[in-house]
Amino acid sequence: MLELVLTFCFIAAMGGWTAATSLLPVETVLFGGLWLVAGGLAFGVPTGLGYHVALRRSLVRIGALPARWWLQPTSLHGLIPDADRRHVLGWCYAGAAGFFVTIAGCAAVAIGAWRSL
Repeated sequence: MLELVLTFCFIAAMGGWTAATSLLPVETVLFGGLWLVAGGLAFGVPTGLGYHVALRRSLVRIGALPARWWLQPTSLHGLIPDADRRHVLGWCYAGAAGFFVTIAGCAAVAIGAWRSL
């Protein structure tokens, strides 16, 4: 049931996005996209840093921090102790949300630039 709700929400968001970007003036789409990029980066970069710090602290505490752990940190999620899991993954999900807002802003800028041609 959850998958059905998520799919419906995704399709509705795509439809709303298409309607908004085709009905709004080009300048609104461009500046809205730029604000989304700035906001996504302003939120996502600090939360991403917080995630990496929390993951490192958690893995150092149990002595399971491999060399070059920052290259693929999500592969280490199975090593996070249960006591730290909620804290570390909370930072991860917050950083991912900032990343997705940034990508949505980039898409809006691209659509605005394409429409201005």
